[in-house]
Amino acid sequence: MGTDRKELVRGLKYVMATLPLLVAAPILISIGFKAIKLQNNYLFLFVGIVLAITAIVLGILGIKIILNALFSRK
Repeated sequence: MGTDRKELVRGLKYVMATLPLLVAAPILISIGFKAIKLQNNYLFLFVGIVLAITAIVLGILGIKIILNALFSRK
């Protein structure tokens, strides 16, 4: 029962792509709420929410791929 290294690297790439999104999404959401208050502009809020959802999906996929690589029955 060995580790599938190609799948493990693929999963780690997904997780590494998630990390910048985890930082950028809350910042853009905060800026978006301030922009709504000042200028009635929803662009930053929308982009921040899309980035947050993308970060969640990529994180879940990355963890799923890593777990499949570690615990596969091949």
